[in-house]
This record gives sequence, C-alpha cells and structure tokens, in this order.
Amino acid sequence: MTRLLISTDLDGTLLNHHDYSAAAAEPMLQKLRSLEVPCVLNTSKTFAELEPLRRRLGHRDAFIVENGAAVCIPSDDPLGVSMTPLPRMGNYRYQSFGPDRTAILALLKKLSGRFRFRGFSDLSVDDLIACTGLDAASATLAMQRQFTEPLIWEDSDDALAEFAETLAGHQLQIQRGGRFVHVMGLCDKAEAMRWIARQYQSLWDEKVIVMALGDGENDIGMLQQADIPVVVRSPAHEPPPVPGRSDVRITEREGPEGWYDAVGEALQRLGL
Repeated sequence: MTRLLISTDLDGTLLNHHDYSAAAAEPMLQKLRSLEVPCVLNTSKTFAELEPLRRRLGHRDAFIVENGAAVCIPSDDPLGVSMTPLPRMGNYRYQSFGPDRTAILALLKKLSGRFRFRGFSDLSVDDLIACTGLDAASATLAMQRQFTEPLIWEDSDDALAEFAETLAGHQLQIQRGGRFVHVMGLCDKAEAMRWIARQYQSLWDEKVIVMALGDGENDIGMLQQADIPVVVRSPAHEPPPVPGRSDVRITEREGPEGWYDAVGEALQRLGL
C-alpha cells in the first residue's frame, strides 16, 4: 500500500495572501483527517505563532517551524508516541536541525561591531509592528523565536556577502526573506520534510509519497525534493521556477482555493 504525506507552506499557500484565511481549504483538511493523511505545516513561522493557528485549523499533525529549523510532533500522535527518545517541548516531541537561538545571538553580538544590522532581539514590539504591519498580538508571537534570528540588514550587499562567509565558518547560513535576512543553522524546509517523511516511512512500514505545496522562493528546495511538487499561484508574484523539475503542477486558482484543487487531484490520482 502507498501512503501520502503532505508538506505545505502557509502564507499565500494554505492561507490566503490578503487575510490569512484558510476557509477555502478547510473541507479538504477535514477530508485529509478522515483519510488519516498527515498534513505537515512547513513554515517560517515560530512555534508560538503556530499554536493558535493550529487550534483554528483543527490541525493535529506534525509541523515544521522557522524555515526547517525544527520539527514538532504532538506527543499523543502515533508518530509522537514512537519518538520517545526525542526531547519534549510542552505537549510535543521535537527534533532540531541547528543551534538554538541563544548561540546565534552570542555570535551576532560579537559581529555587531563589524556589520550594521538590527535583529529581532534588538526590536520592541512597536518596532516590529512598524516594520511589518502586524498587530500587537501577532508581532509578540513572531518575536518568540527559538532557532533563528531575523535581521534588518543596514549594511551594503558586499558586507552581506562577507557576513554570510563569516557565518559559514560557524556552521550558520543566511536565508533572505521578504523584509529580513534570517540567520539560522545549516538546515531548510527540504531537509526537515525529508526527515519527517523517513519517520512516517518507519512508522507505517509502507511506501510514502510526499506532496509539497508552496508559493515562494524559500519553498523551492522542498518542491525539488517532493514526489508531487505543486506551486500554488500567488496574487503577489509570478510562480517561482523549480530547477531540475519538469513535472511541477502550477495551480489555476490562487492560495487556499488552488491548494484545495491540487490536493483533491492528488487524492483522486492516487485512488485515495
């Protein structure tokens, strides 16, 4: 028997680009639950941001935080029960793929004399609201980071290249987001997706087909590694190219509507 595992981005993919609603996708999320198909949220968001969102979505599966920095598995989930060697974080088992934030902040403090930047740790909630337009509650949750540190880069592009080279010597990397440069370990959404797929393969002892859905550049690695790669159309930008893959499905509809269509087609094609 073949089992399906879904790895999905959130903003602009499962969540609407404009109002962050998942209403159009919720009937399909319910169908996945009834079919026992895990839907792994794979996002740049923090653990603190995902807690209320998962409650709203009725989400009970594993999830990946901070651009692949860690996988969190509910400890009462069958997979979580099998993961007892992993450390606990509240009601979850978790696997991290890089250093924790305190180690990153210690290095950034040493580098702050050489490069001009401000990190989330330097900002107040009001500062972050001014940068992002988030409301106060959302900004507070976004600042509760555990594995990465987003920076407002205030130096030159040449300095950024030197900064990245310096970080590489400490087993760290930068990932560029929309507004921020994220400092993190040598991990990404794709590596975290592959890890969780291996755990499900071991749990089920059956072939696992991985479907990945995303809309942005930081989803490209995840899409490259998936068995079924889907680019969800965005109202904000053109679909990103996925090098090395000629089988990428690009949805006709945008956001959660396109997500609904693509997942439904995959279930039908796999006879699920």
